[in-house]
Amino acid sequence: MPPVTGTFRHAAASPFYMSFLFYDQTGCILQTGECPAPEFEHQRPGPGCKRLQGQADLTRDYVDLSGNEPVIRERPALLGFDKTRILADDTDTATLRGLPSPCTVLVNGVAHTVDGGELALSCHLPIRLTVVIDAFPYLPFQEVVTCVSPSA
Repeated sequence: MPPVTGTFRHAAASPFYMSFLFYDQTGCILQTGECPAPEFEHQRPGPGCKRLQGQADLTRDYVDLSGNEPVIRERPALLGFDKTRILADDTDTATLRGLPSPCTVLVNGVAHTVDGGELALSCHLPIRLTVVIDAFPYLPFQEVVTCVSPSA
């Protein structure tokens, strides 16, 4: 599980200002802010959203809703393929592990559903395969795998 990254400020520690954020039902942080402590209760999220006291980075963090209380955490990152250059022989493979399951993966713009948390690529022709994954709460991922001729 990613580490807790939010910094919480309680009125006793910072009597003048309070940091807060608004998040949706998936834990995606939509907005962050800071206000005078007496105004905190007036900071109202839009429909379908909730408010949480704390500091977060809009692109790096998310709200983990898996426990009893919401917690600000750093978004996990995919580690990348085990190799980014393979032979175009339909046997050599580049493998990406640790994917959320299921997830949608774009390979050269074509969507594929991947189950089981692992993607293995192979090819029979020399080509560059651009792999793009946007599976919240993971950080967006893009990597190129180059398939080269076995005679190269």
